[in-house]
Amino acid sequence: MNWIRKTLIIVHILVGIGALAGGYGCLADIYNPLGAPLSLLEHSPFTSFFFPGLFLFGVIGLGNLVCILMVWKFPIVGLLSSLALGLFLSAWIVIQCFILQEIVALHIIFLVVGLVQTALALWQLIQSGDLVYLLRELVN
Repeated sequence: MNWIRKTLIIVHILVGIGALAGGYGCLADIYNPLGAPLSLLEHSPFTSFFFPGLFLFGVIGLGNLVCILMVWKFPIVGLLSSLALGLFLSAWIVIQCFILQEIVALHIIFLVVGLVQTALALWQLIQSGDLVYLLRELVN
């Protein structure tokens, strides 16, 4: 296993554990999670933190933890999953910034983490030749 896949596994562990904790916090108290006021959702389609917490816990948290096994045991599927989860995390942060109408340091940090996750997975797919193979299979 090369350094890119090892780095992806470390990123998946950190993002997965953090998202599980944040998602659980939102699900445990859907009206005031971790001290966040409900007024944060004023410009959103949500009336509580239930659905954002569910997405954070299920997709970002559990998704990243499951992806660890995929990167380790099934490299191509794992790298594609890493790519998708990096894009999901990046999109999650951008959407969250629009909804909250503010940007804080954690938004920037996790946007960078999502973009790094995406870039590492894409770079590994390109280096290994798997991306070219997958694109050829899609065309045929």
